[in-house]
Amino acid sequence: MDIKKKNKLTPLSFLAFILLFAWLLLLFLTPFTQAPQTIYLGNNGMVSIMDNTPYIKNNIKNPISRGVYFSGDFMCHQHADRSFFLNGNQMAYCARCTGIFLGMAFGAFIGSLFKLRIGFSLYIIVILPLVLDGLLQLFTSYESSNLIRIVTGTLAGTFTSFVFYYVFQNSSLSGK
Repeated sequence: MDIKKKNKLTPLSFLAFILLFAWLLLLFLTPFTQAPQTIYLGNNGMVSIMDNTPYIKNNIKNPISRGVYFSGDFMCHQHADRSFFLNGNQMAYCARCTGIFLGMAFGAFIGSLFKLRIGFSLYIIVILPLVLDGLLQLFTSYESSNLIRIVTGTLAGTFTSFVFYYVFQNSSLSGK
């Protein structure tokens, strides 16, 4: 991995960080827009299936919060036993997905300040714990903790941002 300080901060690269950071804030703030202990999505959700939509429509009145929970309903299984609770309310994404967004925002911050170059093999090594943890849970009786999920998600999200920034910095969009 090669990291060098950028000569100047480009607005487009910093904009990605701002947008990801704003999204991350929304994820952590939405449970506080509801009365305490009113959001519980259960453990039956599936990825890419809007199975919690009726519950979200009936129980989340704030339109921004509802949108965040709808996005989670589509992109995440939203299992309560694999999610964090804030204000007594389940977050819109599970611990692993929350970690991925956390890592992407952190990686975007680093990527907006530094020129990054990571090798493909390092990227695979860094995301391998997430893949192994997920596959073990899927195919065996093993259950990891939310701490393991958020750590592996954060690592994967951070290095995924690094890859995107490397591609961006070496494209015509970066203004080179």
